[in-house]
Amino acid sequence: MRETHLHPGLRRLRRSAALATCAALLVAGCGDSGGSDAGSDNGSDTSRSASDSTDTSLGEGQWLVVISTAGGADAETATSSYITYDPSTGEATKRVMPGVRAGSAGPDDAALLVSGDRRWAIPDTQVSRAQERSGKLTVFSLTDTSTRRLDVRALSGDRSVRPIGWAFDPREPATLRVVDTRNRVWTVPVTGGKATRTGTLAKGPWIFTNGFDRNTGEPWVESITSEKTRPAGKGAADTSAVERAGGTVLYSESPQLADLPKSPCRLGGGFTAEDGTTWMFCADKPQLTTHYLSDGSEEWKSYGEPSSPVAPEAASVSLVLPPA
Repeated sequence: MRETHLHPGLRRLRRSAALATCAALLVAGCGDSGGSDAGSDNGSDTSRSASDSTDTSLGEGQWLVVISTAGGADAETATSSYITYDPSTGEATKRVMPGVRAGSAGPDDAALLVSGDRRWAIPDTQVSRAQERSGKLTVFSLTDTSTRRLDVRALSGDRSVRPIGWAFDPREPATLRVVDTRNRVWTVPVTGGKATRTGTLAKGPWIFTNGFDRNTGEPWVESITSEKTRPAGKGAADTSAVERAGGTVLYSESPQLADLPKSPCRLGGGFTAEDGTTWMFCADKPQLTTHYLSDGSEEWKSYGEPSSPVAPEAASVSLVLPPA
């Protein structure tokens, strides 16, 4: 039996059920429930200003907006919709991942499910039982409807490999880190090449619980008798922001989002770019809309064109990434 199912106390790391409650938290923290026009109630200027000198060129390109929904009788089935959206034109496409029941990835892990080049995605940091048994992992294209199957046993030359956890290395274009039942770590290229063993995680009083560092993709283990981790400071102790492309990812539940002026959305997520400009994507309606907040400003301004009706009824916006 797999160790991650032998330690009930470690179930706190599996937060997919939190998707069922995050919408209620957002309503309380992000404004009234009147929809995407909520920003007008507090005097925010959500219209485009001719005198605004903010550089909005980042809005011209394909952003990746990931919207998560919770379903099923117990709200433990999470489904993610990957939406590629150019707010300058309104053009948008969508790819829906397979639903994941009682998954491991929380909102601060969502950026680990997407390759560094924004071309591939996986459903969760936990490998399904079927894929563990077969040693074959399926990744999903974000540029078309295709999939790619990676036979880790064949790629590594080791027939004993039984993968249990995986995440993308955010610093590489399309590279996965895979952990197997022996706590071995493998680097697996998505687009061709051999799988390479790159390390072994600590064993004994330590257990791998599908934990990966949110900014490096490096796996970590947790003590079976305490909250200590190796390396130290991971898991519940890690309160660092999710950093990508020189900026900060503002998923719906992120504390960095709560620190900003009142959102123009009832439900949304965003990204603070390197120049300090924050981009917000509202998922109140099937059409995504975009706003930006200049560095040091208190006023959100609308930008570009709404998308086509691609947004599902959302529990959270789990990830926003700028054009690659």
